[in-house]
Amino acid sequence: MDSFAEFHVPSLYIQNKGEKSTNVALRLTRASHRYIIRFTGGCANMEECDAQGLYELFEDSFAYFSGAMLFGGTRMLKISNPKKVIPGVTEIVARLKKICPNSVSLGVIPRTQELKLTDYGLCVATEPDKDCFTVVHPEQDICLVVQISPDHVASWDAEAEECAEIINNLRVFAQWQSLLISYNGGGVTEREIVNTAKRGWPVLLIEGSGRKTDEYARNKKFLEENPCVHVAQKNPDSIRDKLYELGAIERPRIKIVGKNASTA
Repeated sequence: MDSFAEFHVPSLYIQNKGEKSTNVALRLTRASHRYIIRFTGGCANMEECDAQGLYELFEDSFAYFSGAMLFGGTRMLKISNPKKVIPGVTEIVARLKKICPNSVSLGVIPRTQELKLTDYGLCVATEPDKDCFTVVHPEQDICLVVQISPDHVASWDAEAEECAEIINNLRVFAQWQSLLISYNGGGVTEREIVNTAKRGWPVLLIEGSGRKTDEYARNKKFLEENPCVHVAQKNPDSIRDKLYELGAIERPRIKIVGKNASTA
């Protein structure tokens, strides 16, 4: 076949510590709305009950979003059954792309192990104790793999650090708005919530999603000390209302036809 035109093929960049890709940042600015949403939270350690209804929850909340989306850039598969996708926050963006065609997605992946080519994609991590291996997500626009150097791997925290750098550049140099959305998650998620709040950037915690997100969503002292942190309940109406309030999406303008026709 002469062309990849009929396939979705993400662009892949590999970046060493200290380097910055101009191409990646410029491609994000193709989004029609100057707003970037970073998704963080639970992956392989998320309980099945917390993952239930996860995708529908965000699909029902995000209509009309046309900004940029920043996420972990990976897909988790079962070692015992590689055709089975393990639910996690990194699957949200691919679902939202289908209903938000004007958005742009960027996945950031820290290289924590050797990269390996498999029949199921480019493998970035293997966790036999969890019956899980992680590949580059095939349904994203741009993928950035970060490492210390070709001979030195990075930690999982490098993902959040690189995302914060990208967001900072968009906020400072392009006057974009940003929002960190947290659902479930453990220690890495906790550090990202705290560090984002310290910067004074907006954070939205989904209460009812479990683990560290719930812990901070119910921490009155933390919320009082960080007015940039907001809480939504685990239902589409609550999340959508917060997205409206924080400027991530605009309320739809509905025309009422009749004697008193107006735009609401």
